[in-house]
Amino acid sequence: MAYAGAGVIDVLAYVVIGISLCVGLTIIGFAVADRRPLTLLAYGLATAEVAALVQVLVAIVQAVRGERPNEVVTFIGYALTSVLVPPMGALWALSDKSRWGTAAAGVAALVLAVLTVRMQQVWG
Repeated sequence: MAYAGAGVIDVLAYVVIGISLCVGLTIIGFAVADRRPLTLLAYGLATAEVAALVQVLVAIVQAVRGERPNEVVTFIGYALTSVLVPPMGALWALSDKSRWGTAAAGVAALVLAVLTVRMQQVWG
C-alpha cells in the first residue's frame, strides 16, 4: 500500500479504478443491448477523465516534491495515455453510430482501470 506521499495514492487509484470499471461495464452492457446512451456515456467518461486527471496531477505534484517512480519513462507513458484514452473513446463513440462505437467507449473506460493499476505498480 502506498503511503500518502507516494505519487499514486492507493485510495485515489481505487476510486479511479472503481469509476472506470463501473462506467466501462455499464457502457458495454448498453452496447450489448444495442442502445446508445449518449448522456450516460458522456457523463461517465467525463467522470472517469476527471478522476484520471486528479491522479496524474497528484503524481506531478509528488514528482516536483522529489518523489520518483521506479520507471519514470514508463510511468509518464501510462499517465499520458490515461488522460487521452477516455476522450478518444468518447470521440469514437460519437463518430461511430453502431453498437461498436458504444462498445469502444466502454473498452476505453476499462483500459483506464488497467492503466491505473499499472501506474500503481510502476510507482511501487
